[in-house]
Amino acid sequence: MSLAPAERRLKILFTEGASLSARQSLYALGGRHTIDILDPDPLCQCRFSTHVRRWIRSPHFAREPEEFLRFLATQLDKQEYDILFPTHEQVYLLSRFRDVVGRSVGLALPTFEAMDQMQNKAHFTRVLAELDLPYPETQFVRSREDLLGKWRYPFFLKLAHSTAGAGVFHILCEQQLEQQANALQESGFFNGTREVLVQQPARGVQATIQAVFQRGQLVGCHSFDARQLGVGGMSAARVSADHPIVREQITTLGSHIQWHGSMFVDYFYDYDTGQPEYIECNPRVGETVNAWLSDVNICELLARVSTNEQVNPTTLGKSGLQTQSFFMILMTLAHEGAGRWRLAQEWFNRLAKRGIYRDSQDELTRPGDDVLSVVPLWWVSLQLLAWPGLAKRIVAKTVKNYSLPETATEVIKAIPLDRFDDLYR
Repeated sequence: MSLAPAERRLKILFTEGASLSARQSLYALGGRHTIDILDPDPLCQCRFSTHVRRWIRSPHFAREPEEFLRFLATQLDKQEYDILFPTHEQVYLLSRFRDVVGRSVGLALPTFEAMDQMQNKAHFTRVLAELDLPYPETQFVRSREDLLGKWRYPFFLKLAHSTAGAGVFHILCEQQLEQQANALQESGFFNGTREVLVQQPARGVQATIQAVFQRGQLVGCHSFDARQLGVGGMSAARVSADHPIVREQITTLGSHIQWHGSMFVDYFYDYDTGQPEYIECNPRVGETVNAWLSDVNICELLARVSTNEQVNPTTLGKSGLQTQSFFMILMTLAHEGAGRWRLAQEWFNRLAKRGIYRDSQDELTRPGDDVLSVVPLWWVSLQLLAWPGLAKRIVAKTVKNYSLPETATEVIKAIPLDRFDDLYR
């Protein structure tokens, strides 16, 4: 007798292995399923894991999208995977061709129209306005002249498409704004079609809700507050939380756009008023160890939706569970200019379980779950202790491996929809 999709061991292919999202997804899925990874980099961090059966060198999805899809078709034909698990910005490319790719493998992604609405910060903000959901005061501009207007400082200047905070700039004064406007002008950004957002700071505590939908119905979610921020404004330390109004509003959002698959939405939550302000949507799974340890397995829910199993909504997880990523805290310190002694101090804080590490579990380095997870930490730590300035190079290389610049979205949109009809079956 064959087992139900939720019970049998699935053969899963990750679309990349460089990001923290991919690394954290391994813990939720690796002990239950067989996992292979695609990645252009032979030293991507997920390769150092007991949960990964095979690394497969692939073309880069953003620089070579057509080559990536042809290569993917070959792998799916040879290996017969149950699920394709997009861990990062590959969701954008795959959503455009989801009906074609979905012939060969289980895949949980929304329509490309919905994907583009959530991936693009300007489009996402307009959806929030349409649904009367709260967000900080925001203006859209398309030219250097409009950008150099009169604004209240400080504010955030945001490109419509960016990854890991690379296109978000905290503008403190007119001089800084002019420098950024000149940089955008020199790069050819202002072509009359691209938008930038001028957004006032939100109020409250930075937070995130991670959610999985099945054809517009919410089947599971998890929220956390940021306890400490890392490179690009991401959460480097978290505490699980529950904001009922956010669950209600995200349910409305997912239903409105008939979302299918995973997303996470960043927001600020004002505990005095009990109100959120939404700032960004990432239409992918995100970093899920805090959810997994809080008894909400976001990745398993996404896997079950990918098999087309009918999934019943899950219960909420535990609140108050603290986690952190020492790997990213160390990287952030070095990225911000900390020297060897400060990095060594952070190592001592971790070993002594002081400060942010008190009553907290590590999200990335978990030798009890994956003995090889210590390899990336020790390798990067030794490099940073020898040369702290290397952090900027490491971060830039890693983000480049999975980022999706706006130029790439334009290339992807231009690929004919019938280009790969004969490759997937």
